[in-house]
Amino acid sequence: MRAVFLDADTLGQWQDSEHHKAKVDLSPLVECFDECKLYGLTSPKQRLERCQDAEVIITNKVVIDRELMDQLPNLKAIQLAATGMNNIDLEAAKEKGIQCFNVADYSSFAVAQLTLQFILNFATRANDHFNLTRQGAWQESRMFTLTDFPTMEVADKTLVLIGYGNIAQKVEELAKAFGMRVIIANIPGRPMRDNQVPLNNALPQANFVSIHCPLTKETKELVNKDFIDLMKTGSFIINTARGPIINEQHLADALKSGKLGGAGLDVLSVEPPSTDNPLLQDDVPNTYITPHIAWASHEAKIRLIEGMAENMRGLVE
Repeated sequence: MRAVFLDADTLGQWQDSEHHKAKVDLSPLVECFDECKLYGLTSPKQRLERCQDAEVIITNKVVIDRELMDQLPNLKAIQLAATGMNNIDLEAAKEKGIQCFNVADYSSFAVAQLTLQFILNFATRANDHFNLTRQGAWQESRMFTLTDFPTMEVADKTLVLIGYGNIAQKVEELAKAFGMRVIIANIPGRPMRDNQVPLNNALPQANFVSIHCPLTKETKELVNKDFIDLMKTGSFIINTARGPIINEQHLADALKSGKLGGAGLDVLSVEPPSTDNPLLQDDVPNTYITPHIAWASHEAKIRLIEGMAENMRGLVE
């Protein structure tokens, strides 16, 4: 079976059978096929040429749409190097009998870990105090300490989770280990579950809100001015899910006005972002943005590769 991996560089450096300088070993996946071509990145214009003879396409962020599928009569399966499947036209794939696979739960701990990192950084202001030390402020302090930023304890603070899949459940477990109170909010338009609280009731209780839901029609720009207005003044928002769930201009306005105390974001609406993204401007305070790294621990990448290989072994057999 012939396969092509369109954007292998999204997993970091990788190794082939001849060169062993890589940090991530793709051989468990590559060995599933008679032939597997690895491309670092693939532009939209390069998709057709590179996929022409493939029976299996492996992709992380390269979009596989109906137009492309129409031109690939040999295509039997698409394997996502991810969990979210919004880069595939699933309806078209189903119509054409093309099997689609993802890997669930490979990065749950890694994403939950960064979520807690954001929460703890807002509590301790460790990053801000670190920067003061690097700038020489502690060295010039008139006493042994320097507490220029207010700190707090997360115990007894309320964390509201938007979404309750594997990642959010791991966040809940870690948050409770720090003594936090956790509320699971219902997303408007979805059935209410026994463990959930209506969103409008949950948000006013939150010291922290953490986003863990998929990007859908229901959740696009779910976090907007109306959403933020329901939150406590000085509370914090964290997003390690998908950037378009947040209206970025509304969030930037809330941070500048002081309505929100801070934002910890691992995702933005366009990635890589443009320099005019409202959240990247110098006048937006207490905003910590990481470049979509939550999923990318070495251990998570190994689980991802093993998960893809398991899917493909089942397909080949």
